[in-house]
This record gives sequence, C-alpha cells and structure tokens, in this order.
Amino acid sequence: MPGDKLLNTRPADGVALLTLNRPRLMNAIDMELYAALAAAFDDLENADDVRAIVITGTGDRAFSAGFDIEEMAGFDAEAMAQAFQKRDRLFWRVAGHPKPIVAALNGVTYGAGALIAAAADLRLGCPATKFKVTASSYGAANATWSLPRVVGFPKAKEILLTGRALEADEALEIGLLNQLVRDRPAVDAAVEMAVMIAANPPQGTQGVKALINQAIGRSLQAGYEAEYAWMIENMGAQAISGAEMFSGFLAGRGTGRG
Repeated sequence: MPGDKLLNTRPADGVALLTLNRPRLMNAIDMELYAALAAAFDDLENADDVRAIVITGTGDRAFSAGFDIEEMAGFDAEAMAQAFQKRDRLFWRVAGHPKPIVAALNGVTYGAGALIAAAADLRLGCPATKFKVTASSYGAANATWSLPRVVGFPKAKEILLTGRALEADEALEIGLLNQLVRDRPAVDAAVEMAVMIAANPPQGTQGVKALINQAIGRSLQAGYEAEYAWMIENMGAQAISGAEMFSGFLAGRGTGRG
C-alpha cells in the first residue's frame, strides 16, 4: 500500500509526526513516497489541530539515503526530467510550509534526505547521523539556497564543493544540528521540542518562521520594519489586552519559558 511508505501519526497534542518508512532501503524516497509526503504537507497546512511537524525515518540506520536510485535506474531521460520537476518542489514545500518543521536525523542523511533536513526549521541528530549533499558527485547543484542560511556561506561552500560527509559532532559544531541527542532516540527529543512549539499560539510561531525566512537578504532596518508591520497587523487584529499578555507571560514562566 502506498500509505505504508509514510507513517502519519500524532504523538502529542498539536504535533504531527511524519515517518519515512522504507527501512530496508534506508528510507529512500521513490515517486510514491514523494507523492505521499507532498500530500501530507498539503493536508497539514490546513489541519487546525497541528501546530508543529516532526519528520524522521524508520529504524536506526537512516533518516533517508536520498532518492531511490533503483527506481531511477529504470528512468529514461524524459522520465528523469519529469521526476526532477515534480520532486524538487518538495524541498521548498518544507522551507515554505507555514508551520514549524523539526527534522529528527536518526542516521544517514544523504542526497534528498540532506536537502529535506537543510530546508527544515530545526534539526536534531544522534551519534549515527551523517550528512552529505551528493549533488557535486554527479555534476549537479543542490542546497545552494538553504544550507548557507544554516551554516554560513564559507562552510556551505566547503560542504557543497567537496561533497564530503559530515559526522554528527561536526554537524553540531557548525550549527547544522540544533542538538545532538546521545541518551535517547532523536525523534523523542524532536517531538519534545515540537510540543514546546505547539504550546505557543500558532499565530506567533508561524509569524516567527515567516519573518526570519523573509528577513534574509533584507537590511537590518527593513527586517525591523517588516516585524513592526506584522505586529501592528496581527496583534491589533487580535486585540490582546495587557492583562491577557501578562497572563501569558506568567504561564511561560511557570513552564520555564519567558
């Protein structure tokens, strides 16, 4: 069944967990799994009960080894071109999704897996995490728009030009990983982080994601003006009273936030 390749569960209130489920093939993404992922992201955009998304892979070997090379071996030139035109939009779907996305990198994160991870908002890894953008090895260019915004331009150039694999400790050191989880499955820590995100009003978390993404390339003042305009439009429309804001602040303190 096509749906078996992608597990879509709700591990906690407000959190959706998407699990790439092809462990025998290191969670390689074929056209069927791509279509299931694209549909899931579309559905979750309109799911009012979901305020944060976690994506991971089944097993302890791989998040995803990339697109399914066995499937692609049967593609002629036209089929390859069509596959690229469809599948490549997936990475922008992750980056441009209105809801925060946390990637739990539970092992090998190569090719398309690395591109999904780079496009996510947050990345948690484990000692088995290995990250590699494979495009340079076959004359292509990937993650040029996403990876520099995560690790900086000089380090991104090094990773993309050499095509080398990064071990977990280096990925943490350069900021590719937000956390390196050593004492439990990375997905558990990712769900825990998603729960913290989902506990906040979605208007704010989605506003943070959009404003940060849009601020890149703007001047400092333009970024401030965009945030100011967002606050006027959204907070004014919501009409939060001082008492309500103070109540929210106290609630945050009570949970260790704020």
